[in-house]
Amino acid sequence: MRLASLALVCAIVMFIGRPERADGASWLVVSDIHYNPLYHPASHPGSDTQQALLDSLFGALRAAEPHPPVVIIPGDFLAHGFYGWDAAPTMRELARRFDRTFPGSQFVITLGNNDSDCGDYEITPGGAFLRAVAQAWAPLVDRNGAAPGFMRTFARDGSYVASLPIPKLRAVVVNDVYWSPRYRNRCGRGSDPTLRAFSELRGMLRAGSAGSHNWLVLHIPPGIDVFSTQFTRGLFVVPFLSPDADARLQALVDDPANHVALVLAAHSHKFAYRLIGAGGSRPVPVLLAPSVSPIFYNAPSFLRIDVDGHGTIRNATEFSFDWKRWRAIGGLNSLGVERFTGPDLLELQRRMERNRNLRQTFARLYDGAGSIEITDANWRYYLCAATVLSTAPYAACARSARIAQFTPWGLRLGALLALILLVALVAFVTRNRQKTA
Repeated sequence: MRLASLALVCAIVMFIGRPERADGASWLVVSDIHYNPLYHPASHPGSDTQQALLDSLFGALRAAEPHPPVVIIPGDFLAHGFYGWDAAPTMRELARRFDRTFPGSQFVITLGNNDSDCGDYEITPGGAFLRAVAQAWAPLVDRNGAAPGFMRTFARDGSYVASLPIPKLRAVVVNDVYWSPRYRNRCGRGSDPTLRAFSELRGMLRAGSAGSHNWLVLHIPPGIDVFSTQFTRGLFVVPFLSPDADARLQALVDDPANHVALVLAAHSHKFAYRLIGAGGSRPVPVLLAPSVSPIFYNAPSFLRIDVDGHGTIRNATEFSFDWKRWRAIGGLNSLGVERFTGPDLLELQRRMERNRNLRQTFARLYDGAGSIEITDANWRYYLCAATVLSTAPYAACARSARIAQFTPWGLRLGALLALILLVALVAFVTRNRQKTA
């Protein structure tokens, strides 16, 4: 009797003490695969992903976490320039591969600017491609009824809401390609989807039950395109999204009524972070996922994130391919970050400001231990981008003179300067010819 009672007590203690479904679980984040099934030469730095690299990726994902509760893919499944009739079949092929690799995992996906059958930044709302992708990925995204509205809303514009395997935690997914200054609805008809997407996003964020929190998943991050900005030596500040859309997005995330606990994005191909509302009372962390595609000379990489029972990321470990094998190269804990939260990232900012060794560790993680983009000469561009997401304040933070911003006004000014230089060059050549005639 005593043994039976003791066994019962032990069982109760084990049950109560057992973590919730995803407490301490490791999820996977794999992005910017940029797969081209028709590309036969082996992938290499400066190219997109072909079959052999994709095969090795699936093996590495399984080795890093054989049974992840959640796999997040924040966009750009298709290779650069890979459009037309092959786009939908390739998305179906990728869905089958991921389903076979992780048959019990819930998937959270969004589309990137290259995921289209029309062209780059030219996805058609309500088009045949969105319907085909929705049908192919519904069994993975709506696993165990996690996203019952997926088929309807994703086929319309690429958005949906999914319950995550942590109480009161939801993934709110939006296709923010519509908010890029480069977006064109070239193959479709009807009104501009930009404003409608914001209205729908606000509704999705506020539709959760009392006490719920949202992970906002999108492809293009808010803030500054640092690579393009520092490439121009600061002549132009280049934002990822149009200035108005960027401000609207940040306002939605910053509003406590929308309960955004985390933003997860990709697009830059680099492992990094940002903070929305860094100067406020509740800065919201933004996690940028690295890319599988090595087209920007980064090492192919993905993340394993450790998520606790409250939906907080405790660590993000980066796995990178050195063209011989996949290996873990470090992560948030390498930077001394114990939780991926606003206060922890603000403290990281302060430490990186004065610690060169820490900046070098971040630079290595940023490129997946590939070609190092961040140097002693340009590191401030990257440090400022983490907390200053608007063009004018960013220009002041980066401490570099700029004559324009990459806005419609800035583009017009740049075109005017180019025209003036061209006219001056033509005049110079004409004058020299007249002198020698």
